[in-house]
Amino acid sequence: MSEVTDPAHSVSRTAAEAAIGTAYNASNVTFRVLRAFGWGPLLNLGYYPFGKPLTLLNFLVTPLILTPFFRLPVAQVNLVKKSVALLDLRGDRRVLDVGCGRGTSSYMMASAFPHVQVTGIDLLAENVAVARTLYGNTSNLSYREGDAMNLDFPDRSFDRVLCLEAAFHFPDRARFLSELNRVVDAGTRVVIVDFMWKNAEARRNCDDATLRLVGSTWQWSSLDSVQEYQHNARMNGFNVEASLDWSSHVTAPLRTIFNCVAGLAQRTWGRALLVQQNPLLRALTDEDWREFARSARAHSDVQRHSQYIALVLNR
Repeated sequence: MSEVTDPAHSVSRTAAEAAIGTAYNASNVTFRVLRAFGWGPLLNLGYYPFGKPLTLLNFLVTPLILTPFFRLPVAQVNLVKKSVALLDLRGDRRVLDVGCGRGTSSYMMASAFPHVQVTGIDLLAENVAVARTLYGNTSNLSYREGDAMNLDFPDRSFDRVLCLEAAFHFPDRARFLSELNRVVDAGTRVVIVDFMWKNAEARRNCDDATLRLVGSTWQWSSLDSVQEYQHNARMNGFNVEASLDWSSHVTAPLRTIFNCVAGLAQRTWGRALLVQQNPLLRALTDEDWREFARSARAHSDVQRHSQYIALVLNR
């Protein structure tokens, strides 16, 4: 990747790297709980088979005991598969995976479709290093550091783009769409899976403390509404082929289990049950569990006013 010559951009990128890095390390209790339940190389929330009102069924271990148990790794793979299915990777495609994290989504595409050429980019050098270590021997796959706001590729380099649960980190999604318009060819399909406000008024229904807590957990400063996303896509040369609401199978199940785990953890017997089923939770302190309960309430508030959308664009 060529050096960034704009000093202001260099400073802002460094700050963004530092901030986004904290969203996926052990510095907040939400991620420590997620890791206890299998959060690993795939950095996404997962797609669960049962939607509302049956979301708790995703986490039943037996028909007699309601034991919260994240089937997170399986759900995370399912989310990648559902997102990739929207891309239509038949033929010799040139695929860009924006915000590829630790590289598993790119590897899944390259392995399932050996005739395509996949390039995964991520802002964080440590993620790219992990991706290359895990999957660097795949012939039709490459990884590089990359800034979605300033894509370092020639014009018309790609004809398929996936951005799975990463764009909420971007400070300017309209600029991201503008950059995509430059680097993609005619006939391109783009799939962006992201969190969006239900409408322009929805963000005002969450109080500032709630927004700060959820925003600091996941390192976003703002979200766009569904309408804003679609408007910006059209203004940057894309047609909106589909806007699929996956909330019922992604954020709703997690909201259910977050609230269930937080509620159990406030009771001595409930915490004992959680630790019995998952000993990795033993490391959490009383203050950790209180903080997790605050986080669960804040996430529920935001999720009531937002949607988890798979946006399918074509050019």
